Amino acid sequence: MKPNPPLTILLADDDRDHGILFGRILKDVDASIKLSIVYNGQHLLHFLSKHQVDLVFLDLKMPCKNGHECLKDIRNNEKLKDLPVIMYSSSAYMSDIRKAFVHQADFYMVKPFSADHLRNALVSILSIDWKKPVLKRHYFINNRFVPYTA
Repeated sequence: MKPNPPLTILLADDDRDHGILFGRILKDVDASIKLSIVYNGQHLLHFLSKHQVDLVFLDLKMPCKNGHECLKDIRNNEKLKDLPVIMYSSSAYMSDIRKAFVHQADFYMVKPFSADHLRNALVSILSIDWKKPVLKRHYFINNRFVPYTA
């Protein structure tokens, strides 16, 4: 039996320091995962037009195109519309969470405040089968999954 190829993740976040931290912790969680990072919304869409990824972590507040605009473009693209997208933001405002789900985000993750919390979050989120996620319309905050109810 042929082994599964490594998971490929794209992080879209304009904070370069956070991208470095995310990459370091992701490597600790699972060194086989391939991570690419883009730093604005236009680069995200260009990258997705040229490369195949399994999962996107998408920051809300980015230059050129914000996360909501990018998510709308992804969902309106026939080739990308089923790509699992995790909105990844420091915002815990319900208005931002609601808007992400209106634009068909698969999941919303509030950025953790420590490396340990990020590690725990990534372990939890990467344990989900994103081809058949059972936690759609949930968000992750304070180290726990919370169901989103409109």
